[in-house]
Formats: sequence, structure tokens, C-alpha cells
Amino acid sequence: MTAHRNSSISFFLLPLFFGFLISLSLEVMAEPKKLEEFKDWSVYKNDTEAGRVCFISSEPKKLRGEYDRSNRGETRVFISHGPGKSERDVVSVIAGYRYLNQSIVTFEIDKRRTPLFTMENRAWSQGPEDDQKLIVAMKRGAKLIITGTSSRNNKTIDEYSLSGFTKAKAFLDQMCP
Repeated sequence: MTAHRNSSISFFLLPLFFGFLISLSLEVMAEPKKLEEFKDWSVYKNDTEAGRVCFISSEPKKLRGEYDRSNRGETRVFISHGPGKSERDVVSVIAGYRYLNQSIVTFEIDKRRTPLFTMENRAWSQGPEDDQKLIVAMKRGAKLIITGTSSRNNKTIDEYSLSGFTKAKAFLDQMCP
């Protein structure tokens, strides 16, 4: 983690923060309704007890690495809003496996790399400022490459198309202001 994230979240708040992120992950995955599709990106919403959660998501076009594909679950990248107005434009990745403990995931667009931190099978940016930078880069880019390491020490390289991202993000912002 960078000093930026460490200074914004105290040691005592980390368990609460991660608990919230895990609960958000579970809510996002609890029967979302697909609203629209824009090329390689889809927009979803899910009304939960905590409020509405909306997100855009895409699956990788290519999966590379030396590992058994049958051992890997669903792999996706997300930009989510909610529940509530305080959680907007949260960038995350679900790996389809458990990440190596305290490993870093590389989020690469047009040869510009940004480190993401990991917890279990998910990875997130260092904070809202990084989320905004990643979203801007995703709007301008054509391809996203996410590189991670599994708990079994297998390196994975997932390639995503950014075709349709800008329209999907605009629709997300309109549907979940």
C-alpha cells in the first residue's frame, strides 16, 4: 500500500473498510439485473437493503499464464456506484482465484501501470483519486491488462477490451447519479 492510502485510513479502520468492501462485493453479486450492453461492457443494477448498487463490468478477452484453467472461477473488472452517494467510481477486479497474500496486481493501460492492492480474490486501487485516474485512462485506452499472482504462485495475465467502456460509464452515471 502507498502512503496515500495509509494516511487516509487508520490501522483501526482497516477491518471496517475491508468488511464494507467484502459486503459490497457480496451485494453486487446477489442477483444483479442487466440494464444495457455497450460492446464489451455491460451495465447492471441491484437494489439491496443497504440501497442501490450499480456497476459496469467486463470479462477478459484473453487469459494467459501457466495454470490449470479448470481451477479458475469468474474473472471480471468492475466500476461500481453505491450503495449511497459516498461510494462512486470504485474500481475493482475479481480474479477467479485467491490472490497471493499481500501481493500487488498491476492494472495496465497503454503501458501505464498502476498497482492495486489485494484481499482474498479481489483487487482495488489505492483510493478515490486513483479510481478517477484509472477511469480516465480506460476512457482513452483500447486495452486493459491485469496481471496478478495466485495463492499457488501462478502468474495470470488477463486482457480486457475497453470497447464500449465510455458509453457504459456514461449510462452508469445516468442510471445511478
